[in-house]
Amino acid sequence: MRTLQEFLPLIRRLGPREAVCWSNGFRTWTSTYADLHGAIGAVINHFEEIRISKGDRVLVVAENQLEWIAVFWACVARGIEVVPVDYRFSRELIKRIEGESKPKLIVDNQYLDRLSKLPPTPNLNCADVGPDDIVEIVYTSGTTGDPKGVVHRHRNVCSNLNPFVSEIAKYKKWARPFQPIRIADLLPLSHMFGQSMGLFIPVILEGSVVMTTEIHPQRIIRLIRDNRVTVAVCVPRILENLKNAVEKLSSIATHSRFGWKFWAFVVGGARLDPELESFWTQRRFVVVQGYGLTEASPVVAVNHPFHVRHGSLGKVVPGQDVTIAADGEILVRGESVTTEGEWLHTGDLGEIDAEGHLFFRGRKKDLIVTPDGLNVYPDDVERVLNSFPKVRASAVIGTDHVHAVLILEDPNTDVAAVIQQANEKLESHQRIRTWSIWPHDDFPRTPSTLKIKRQEIARQLAGSVATAQPEVPELGAMSSLERVELLSSLEEQYQTEFDEDSFSRLTSTAQLSEWIRQSTTTGQSVESRSELSDWARSFPFRAMRTAFQRALAVPLFRALIPLKVNGLENLERLQTPVIFAANHTSHLDTPTILTALPLRWRSRLAPAMSKDHFRPYFEPEGFPRWKVLFSGLTYMLACTLYNTYPLPQQMAGARRALRYTGELINRGFCPLVFPEGNRTRDGAMLPFRPGVGMMAVRLRIPVVPIRIKGLYEIYSIHDWWPRRGPVEVSFGKPMTFGENARYEDAAEKLETEIRNL
Repeated sequence: MRTLQEFLPLIRRLGPREAVCWSNGFRTWTSTYADLHGAIGAVINHFEEIRISKGDRVLVVAENQLEWIAVFWACVARGIEVVPVDYRFSRELIKRIEGESKPKLIVDNQYLDRLSKLPPTPNLNCADVGPDDIVEIVYTSGTTGDPKGVVHRHRNVCSNLNPFVSEIAKYKKWARPFQPIRIADLLPLSHMFGQSMGLFIPVILEGSVVMTTEIHPQRIIRLIRDNRVTVAVCVPRILENLKNAVEKLSSIATHSRFGWKFWAFVVGGARLDPELESFWTQRRFVVVQGYGLTEASPVVAVNHPFHVRHGSLGKVVPGQDVTIAADGEILVRGESVTTEGEWLHTGDLGEIDAEGHLFFRGRKKDLIVTPDGLNVYPDDVERVLNSFPKVRASAVIGTDHVHAVLILEDPNTDVAAVIQQANEKLESHQRIRTWSIWPHDDFPRTPSTLKIKRQEIARQLAGSVATAQPEVPELGAMSSLERVELLSSLEEQYQTEFDEDSFSRLTSTAQLSEWIRQSTTTGQSVESRSELSDWARSFPFRAMRTAFQRALAVPLFRALIPLKVNGLENLERLQTPVIFAANHTSHLDTPTILTALPLRWRSRLAPAMSKDHFRPYFEPEGFPRWKVLFSGLTYMLACTLYNTYPLPQQMAGARRALRYTGELINRGFCPLVFPEGNRTRDGAMLPFRPGVGMMAVRLRIPVVPIRIKGLYEIYSIHDWWPRRGPVEVSFGKPMTFGENARYEDAAEKLETEIRNL
């Protein structure tokens, strides 16, 4: 392989095979290689229209998704230089990178959303590209926090990939029964390790890549299980979080939790603690360590998945030379290294054994040299400190002596006693002389690989470090959707999944701060569950429901109530799934819409009903037994006859319900929602709640507006029995909203459209 353009014919040839699976936590999208190929062609046409051509630069600062991949391959096809940037970088840093790289176009999440709406193009108009042409300029952020741009040419990346192409070819025929081989890439595509395992290796394997925007352990486990993932690619910090989520489970239970197709982790980007590696290998998972650098494009050494050496970074990739300098530093050179024939000084310390396995021994710049001339590797001291249950995390810094910085599980811990116990396990030159308590919940880390920024810790300790808890907003002034967004942001910050039910009961900022402290110190993860109406979508109930609707419900409704239907032409070319949104006038709204819909839509309809209406069934405490039984009976009857599902309005679980709505959409069902939340009391439409906007934006799905007229006069909230009279149902044109749209604005536009029908 001489240039990355050689991947493009393979992408076309793989056509109907699964290529990309992407989840945003609420919904999952799956695309084939044909979809990817068409998206690449669409982006190429777009670049031509806006006159971006070979030699120009495109800065991509966005989350992993299909369109990100399409932009990358479109740039490869046209000889455009990609500048991938981690979307979690600060605005100031992104501005600095923009100033240095001078891109002709900046692609963010909103721009990718626009590109996703372009019509697919089957033919790729490629430019003439050679091995010395630039593929990308990758900005790397190390522990110093000072990023630098590294220029990668086709020959650098291809040289790194060629050994993998040859090795994978040996096993392709054995892999066929296990296809599609799915690789869960939990790293950003702006990172070279993430690119290698997300853009290149899946295509070489003729498998697919699975990506998500969330890295909470329980969400990752569900992603792996639900999508039947084969291998997960991550950094050690994520592997540690996953360990915390399953460490009380047996080996069999852990495999069951991940799914039986999953068998291996590929880990890189930072040092892997040997005890963490042992935890997973004891549970019969393969842990494949590797070693690489951005400047090496990126892999330097890697373990063979079928011949893993415990504790080792693996053997050096063919085509590269690795040597250990006199001071222990790992030096690398080769065709994939961007330093043009010179030895690349990695800044890492290592050893190579007699069999050629590379071992990591620490960071050279983090090395502490004692007055006696003895070396102390911070990783060794941190491993001892982290073995104490009272220490949540530690970072060791210093110049001529060891200084430990601790994050404690309990702020009342006797630190001096912990240090004394640690020193008893350390060599005399490794012993801790001074220590500090870090006032925050985590250390500063690099965005992609989550390495501890020891120099940043030292800088902050040298100045003034605030000891206050992180500032949190006032809960009393927040709407329910703002609380949903707050909970998601807290989970992103603390990299854990909080208990949504207990969060819903918080009423003040003080309670929130204490709740966060208790939740993070106990280390308990919560696995949210789907709601209890899945049985209603099983084959027997679907058959029963279809028979009931066709033989009784629809004919009876048409016989008793004259129904006029407008706008069915708006559904003719529309593909499932969509969200139907209607004004709420009566308990007969759902049967009316069901009767008005054509047969192909009727079987896919999933009306949302207020979960709060069935509170005695879901929260039986405090209700008499007869009310619990009656509530349960009506709930099951509604699910059986109309394929309904519960959607909370005031009760806990709003975000869980949104995720369940996404699961229904993934299965091809079309939710029917009533954005007013309650039936009208006077015939006039109530203001729409922003929840429907959140659904449309986060689930990235068209919304079909529906206006119902006449039902209020027939069977209003004040009536105990319906009367006969004319009813009119109007279907509007589907509406779509960009992922950066405000939920309130989306709901307001939908409300205006329905009022105008």
